[in-house]
Parts: sequence; C-alpha cells; structure tokens
Amino acid sequence: MRLKFEGKGQALLAWKDSLNTSTGVLNSWNPLESSPCKWFGVHCNSNGNVVEINLKAVALRGPLPSNFQPLKSLKSLILSSTNLTGAIPKAFGDYLELTLIDLSDNSLSGEIPEEICRLRELQNLSLHTNFLEGAIPSGIGNLSSLVYLTLFDNQLSGEIPRSIGSLSRLQIFRAGGNKNLKGELPQEIGSCANLVVLGLAETSISGSLPSSIGKLKRIQTIAIYTALLSGAIPEEIGDCSELQNLYLYQNSISGPIPRRIGELSKLQSLLLWQNSIVGAIPDELGSCTELTVIDLSDNLLTGSIPRSFGKAFEAGRASAEC
Repeated sequence: MRLKFEGKGQALLAWKDSLNTSTGVLNSWNPLESSPCKWFGVHCNSNGNVVEINLKAVALRGPLPSNFQPLKSLKSLILSSTNLTGAIPKAFGDYLELTLIDLSDNSLSGEIPEEICRLRELQNLSLHTNFLEGAIPSGIGNLSSLVYLTLFDNQLSGEIPRSIGSLSRLQIFRAGGNKNLKGELPQEIGSCANLVVLGLAETSISGSLPSSIGKLKRIQTIAIYTALLSGAIPEEIGDCSELQNLYLYQNSISGPIPRRIGELSKLQSLLLWQNSIVGAIPDELGSCTELTVIDLSDNLLTGSIPRSFGKAFEAGRASAEC
C-alpha cells in the first residue's frame, strides 16, 4: 500500500512543488499522510485510487501537471480559474482514463497538443478563455466519446478540421472569439447528429453555410455572427426542426431569406441584420409561432411586410427590426 501511495502521492506533491500558491489551501497535501485521498480537492474511489482532482477557483499560480501517469484511474481534472500559465503538456495524452478536462479561464498559452486526441474516453474538453494559439488538432475526431468541446475566447487559427464530423456524440461546440479561425464550416459538421449548440461568432469563418446543416435535427442554437459568411442561407435550414436561435448577423450573406425557415416551429430569435440579403420577407415566416425577436435591418430587402407577419406583432408575440 505504501508503494502504491508513493506513486500517486509523489506525483501530486511534485506538481505542488512547481506551483507558486501562497494561499495555504494545499497544506493538507502532506507527505506524511498514508494516502492522498483526504487531501483538499482530491477524490478517490473505494479502492483508494485517485479519480478526481478538483481545484476550481484556487489560486495555484504555475504550470499544469506533466507527471500524472501514476494516477491511472484519474477520470476528472478540474483546474478552471486557477491562474495557471504555460503550455498544455503533451503528457496529457497519457492520462487515458480521463473523461473530463476543464482548464478554462486561465492564462495557458501555446498550442493544443495533438497527443490529447488519444483520450478516447474524454467526454468534456473545456479550454475556453485562455491564450491558446495554433490550430485545432487535426485528430480531434479521434475523441469518439466527446460531448462538450469549448474552445472560445482564445487565439486559435487555421480551419475547423474535417475530422470533427466523426464526433457523433458531440452536443456543444463553441469556438467563437478566435478571430483567426478561418475557412469554411466543413460539410462534415452535418454528421454531428447530436449537436445542440454551434458557436463560431467573432471568427473569420467564411464561405456559405453547408447544406449539410440541415442534418442537425437536434440543433437549438446556431451562432455565427460577426464573421465572414457569404452566399445564401441554405434551404435545408428548414430541416433543423429543434432550432430556437439563429444568429447570423454582421456577415456578408446574400440571396433571399429561405421560405423553409417558416417550417421552424420552435424558432424564437432570428437575427440576420447587417448582411446583403435580398428579396422580400417570405410569407412563411409568419408560421414561426414561437418567434419573439427578429432583426432583418441593414439588408437589401424589398417589398412589404407580409400580413402573416403582422399578426404576430398584433398579438404582442414578437418584436422586430426590418
């Protein structure tokens, strides 16, 4: 038992020694203890194996651990808002049992290591609100268990890997606020059949929305505003039967508003302002009975507001800018 502890405990103590924390919150991390299982932020299973480290909002100040290989049962690593700096170690790819990594709201820099794509059990990867740069790893599609992927508010660049289409369990994908993230949204995004939230606002994503967007039968929010989208909104958007919020404002979208938007019975917010959309407002839009906010201003629309549209406002159901 002592030998088992030395591997696990020593890994934790070595990381503690690399930190500049002055709060004393890790004083319980004592080498004289027979087990690390009672240390602050450390949780073990019934076999005495460390399964979770949760130090959220503790002022740790220092680097991420690169020596946790002895923690072979570690499933959850929560180090958000802890003033961590430096790069994500390639050794993270060795922590094969991890299901949750939350390193958000720190000052991490460097690239997301490709090695992290080895983690086939990983369900949640939260790296948002850091200073990470470089491309999203091309092997991201190997994370076959991934449900939540949040990369927003970093300095990422390059294109969204086509392998993202392999993430059949993905529900949340948010990578907005990375101004140098560029290229088209890949057609493969349509294979993310469980996607609920797609957030790519304030990026340099360009080109047309792919027609495969219509395959996202569970999508509730599409937020790709203040970007470089062009071309027409695909008619297939009408197949997104669960869509509640469509935020595509401040782009260069052209063409007409698709009539099939009228099939979106759960649509609540439609924000398309400041584009180059042409033609008339389709009568079918009045069929969106849940619509409460619509902004079509600063476009090239012509014609009159449809009567079907006006009934919604007479009923006090919606507000609009047209």
